[in-house]
Amino acid sequence: MGHKPTLLCVDDDVQCLAIRKIMLEAFGFKVTTTPDPRQGLRLHAAHKFDAAVLDFQMPFLNGGELAKSMKMARPDVPVVILSGLPYLPAETPEYYDRFFCKTESGIKLAQEIRELIATRNGGGGSQLPVGKRLIAAAGVALGFASQGLNDIRHRIFHGPVIAKGAVASVG
Repeated sequence: MGHKPTLLCVDDDVQCLAIRKIMLEAFGFKVTTTPDPRQGLRLHAAHKFDAAVLDFQMPFLNGGELAKSMKMARPDVPVVILSGLPYLPAETPEYYDRFFCKTESGIKLAQEIRELIATRNGGGGSQLPVGKRLIAAAGVALGFASQGLNDIRHRIFHGPVIAKGAVASVG
């Protein structure tokens, strides 16, 4: 079958991390995960991953800071930043290869990662069978559905979710 590309995924939301792992593995990647960006940096230093997929909003190091540290250590490893934000803050260091909003297609994310790895390796990417793509798409849909249920449950028991640093306005 050949070499499975290896990915390091870092996201402090363990549920999103688990769903992303399932989805990316369905696309033929071998995925290592951690919810701690500091551990992600240690894993990146200790292992040779083909690419890294990082959440942006995390404690200790945000995705931009983590990408910078990773690129300073190994500039050849493609880094993709994911965020619930539609765009990254202007002050984010540009040490990443691609940015994706978490609402974008998981299929598009997997294809982009595969292309980044293929470009780095100087070869063409392989096409994933339709069955595996459908399984991955179903995993992504299930992930969005379960995340929606968690959001509703949180609002019922804890009130609305307010982003860190957000200021409520009274009108």
